[in-house]
Amino acid sequence: MTWASIWFCNVVLTCSSVLLAGAAFAQTPAAPQAPRESGLKRIFSAGLDSLRLVFTSIGGLGSGTDATGAVWRVDVRDGARRRIGNANDLAWPVASPDGLAVFALRKGQIVRIAVGDGSETPVGAPAEWRTLLGVAPDGTVLAVVEGDPWPRQAMLGPDGQRIELPPPEEEDERKLIGLLLQHARSYADGVRLEVRDSERGGRGRDVFLIDGARQRNLSNCGDDLCVQPSRSPDGNHVFFIRASRS
Repeated sequence: MTWASIWFCNVVLTCSSVLLAGAAFAQTPAAPQAPRESGLKRIFSAGLDSLRLVFTSIGGLGSGTDATGAVWRVDVRDGARRRIGNANDLAWPVASPDGLAVFALRKGQIVRIAVGDGSETPVGAPAEWRTLLGVAPDGTVLAVVEGDPWPRQAMLGPDGQRIELPPPEEEDERKLIGLLLQHARSYADGVRLEVRDSERGGRGRDVFLIDGARQRNLSNCGDDLCVQPSRSPDGNHVFFIRASRS
């Protein structure tokens, strides 16, 4: 059985347990809650592990980093940059496991964009999505959704079903949410993606790849805002949003 199969089975089993527990929930709310929460957290954590993300506090820029714009992809091997689709109102792009699509936010709607022709498909129902983190091997989108009083972790399954984790109660859980929301991304192989001021000055922002002592400007956007970077599962491409200042 592949890792993706195990992942899918865990999701199905957990969701089934949640549905079966629904009838008894009204009589005994406390009993099923703990195992359900624990199972969802394990599934979400396994998804993050599959992305090879490492969560450390990285300083970043705040101004303009929540902008919406066009999705761009850069090949880190040769620096070739390419725009994906024609939309100018997207945010937080993350690549599918096979690299054939990218998921992004349009306000409260997650859309799947084909890398080949830029065609779009809405995925799931609209929600108060805050950021997309990546896509697990089975196609589950890992994200953060707005909550009261704190944002919370959430997943959108391949079938379009949204599952939200409970609000963070412990300080370490709230700290993790804060790290999930930052614009920089750090990976297990030591590569880091950061948003910094444009090297050419002005009001622009650029996406930089840091690998040990080496630093590369991947976007070179001048006065535009290039923000919200993420890396493809194979590490060969970086996706980001380019928003025009004009």
